[in-house]
Amino acid sequence: MKSLNTIQKTFRVFQILTKIGMILSFVWAGLAALGILCGIVWYRGGIIIGASREVLFSLNMRDGPFRMVGALLSDMVFALTDGTLLMLATRYFAAEQTDGTPFTVRGAQQIKRLGIRTIVFPLVAAILTSVFYQLFDIQSRLKSDWNNMTSVSLGIVLILAGLIFRYGAELEPKDTQGRA
Repeated sequence: MKSLNTIQKTFRVFQILTKIGMILSFVWAGLAALGILCGIVWYRGGIIIGASREVLFSLNMRDGPFRMVGALLSDMVFALTDGTLLMLATRYFAAEQTDGTPFTVRGAQQIKRLGIRTIVFPLVAAILTSVFYQLFDIQSRLKSDWNNMTSVSLGIVLILAGLIFRYGAELEPKDTQGRA
């Protein structure tokens, strides 16, 4: 039982860390959305309280507000993707804490679905970002150097963990609530 207690404490720490990451990702997405709104206002000739238009245009003089909006839109998509994946991970950790063990059929299914989503969501975000780069004519120096290999690797590890957890659930005797 000492190993299970260690696992529970470790999962609790990861739950806290994923919750912090989720909150920061959604804040990042909100700030990017605010930047998009400000960029649209500047592009239309409006004024943002507390910032002179000349200073703001000098900050993005090379690419202009139109490309800035495209880059922020791309950042917002990635932030929402990260936040969503971290939210799903937080839900898994909460369910695991409730169950008291990672070796449940429900937990194994959740971790497997999280693995699949960890592969698919960033891929969709990368495709959307490529479309935004083309639509907003974003120069290559503004593009982020991002590839999908990390998320694919992590997704595969999560799917394998789901298989191991399912096997562990099958070895566990069933309790009165139908959990393994």
